[in-house]
Amino acid sequence: MSVSLRLDNVVIAYPHLFEKHTPPGSNQGKYSIECILDPQKNAATIAAAEEAFKKAAVEAGKGDKIQFLTSPVRSGDEINADQQRKGKDPREEIAGNRIIRAGDSNYAPQVVDRNKQPIGESQRSMIFGGCVCNVFVDFYWSSNSLNPGVFVGLKGVQLVDNVNVEKFGGGAPSADAMFEVVDGPAPLVGEGAAEPGWM
Repeated sequence: MSVSLRLDNVVIAYPHLFEKHTPPGSNQGKYSIECILDPQKNAATIAAAEEAFKKAAVEAGKGDKIQFLTSPVRSGDEINADQQRKGKDPREEIAGNRIIRAGDSNYAPQVVDRNKQPIGESQRSMIFGGCVCNVFVDFYWSSNSLNPGVFVGLKGVQLVDNVNVEKFGGGAPSADAMFEVVDGPAPLVGEGAAEPGWM
């Protein structure tokens, strides 16, 4: 049994939607995403996610153990503190926020635009860390003997905004941002073209 939930208007990070990603220390690749939820803007969604976590545990017959289980709705500040203990730099974008990581080791998520039209692998550059998305997930109980608990499965992603956002991790700006259309005739290319003066 699982509890389905749509996380509306969340900022995403580390989207691996078109190929599996194997995190360090793991031997299993997954399609995955990290959802960053603002405690004020996404307050209702955070509350719904906490309820989904509890309901998934209850449906699995683990209701009496909820207080001992780790919620998949994590604190960004706690994640950063853990990073610093390991000698790694904290992540500014998750500070003060809540984090939900979702993944699926078997099936790629459905990825669509605002009009529910599919976004294919050739358009993968449309979705990057910093975009605002609606993310459809399942909260479910895993009886994995090494790490039992409630996990979050990734089912679908809808791109809401990739323009009025700040891209995480830098990267090259878009061609539109860097260049203008060049006026005049195009230069000759290939046979017959004049060699530049510096050659």
